[in-house]
Amino acid sequence: MKKLTVSALFTAVSFALLPYQVLFAADLISARGIKNQEGSFQSFKNDRFYFQATAAKKTLNEQRINVEKLVVEPAAKVIIIPRGKKKTDNMKLKGYEKSNFIFVDSSGKEVSIPGSQISSITPDFDSDRGGGSAENDTPGPARMIVDMNELSSWMKEGNPTEAQTKAFEGYKAARTKYDDFVKDSTALVKAMDKSTGPTREDFLNKLRKRKNDEQTLLGELKKAETELLTAFPEIKVSAQKK
Repeated sequence: MKKLTVSALFTAVSFALLPYQVLFAADLISARGIKNQEGSFQSFKNDRFYFQATAAKKTLNEQRINVEKLVVEPAAKVIIIPRGKKKTDNMKLKGYEKSNFIFVDSSGKEVSIPGSQISSITPDFDSDRGGGSAENDTPGPARMIVDMNELSSWMKEGNPTEAQTKAFEGYKAARTKYDDFVKDSTALVKAMDKSTGPTREDFLNKLRKRKNDEQTLLGELKKAETELLTAFPEIKVSAQKK
């Protein structure tokens, strides 16, 4: 049987996804000289906030003492390292206000912790939001990318089972829907960047709604990926950085 491979090209794929991560976060930050800057919370480390700004198209690096408010929407699953204590990863970050971080625990209860008591906060790489270290603009973990040309060629030349055909068609459909969705949303972002006032707000509202729709498509794609690997156990995944 012809060998099948899967490419997980960390550099190319991750950077391609970075605008997407920013696009589907509806976070806001207000700091000294900055009011309600839209974008995506990236991390908190060494008493500094790292925030990917949509309009500025760059990472803001703000001292905690200068930050007035942070709103994370939706609340993001994070890894928290309190000063002098063990890390915890069972809470979601909701925001920051009046010198306190606001989290939501596993029971849905809000928990407030002074910023001075926290060493770092980073997005949980296993969560859908993902993300990397904005401190050095390192992108988050890459999504599995299947070489569809190679797999399609094998499907024609080989002798696929019924289960393999079903898994292949399911993955192809889920991936097409997801990629087309991201492409359309990217076009909306470009249009929004050229607009102002009420028109820009309309675009932003549409993108916020699409953020929720994206979660459904991403879930379908992950399920299809799992079924594909089950149907094609000979596929080997390469996770080497370029």
